[in-house]
Amino acid sequence: MIVQVGLVGDEAGDELRRLELWLRRDEDLSRVTITAQQAPAQSGDMGPVLEALQLLVEPQGVLTAVAASLGTWASTRRRNVHVRVRSGDKEVEIDASRLSDPEDVASRILRKLDGQ
Repeated sequence: MIVQVGLVGDEAGDELRRLELWLRRDEDLSRVTITAQQAPAQSGDMGPVLEALQLLVEPQGVLTAVAASLGTWASTRRRNVHVRVRSGDKEVEIDASRLSDPEDVASRILRKLDGQ
């Protein structure tokens, strides 16, 4: 399963880099392949702009660990950041500034993407 994770909000590029490091350090995600996707270059760009993270989640059960890690990461953000998670034609967007429970975030991601 391929899952794309993007952020919307102030300093989304910097926050996406922090999220990438967070996911790479999570031992439960050691079997997930994470690829940073660059946005097409625009006039005036000083360098590549990180647009999204693509996660190859195999086996399927690892999606639960990805959702849990995203929920925990989002709950640690102090900035106004929206996490957008997409797989195929299924998408969920979560306002990290309004989180009360990381487990709730994980459940919402799983329900939307995996049909649980």
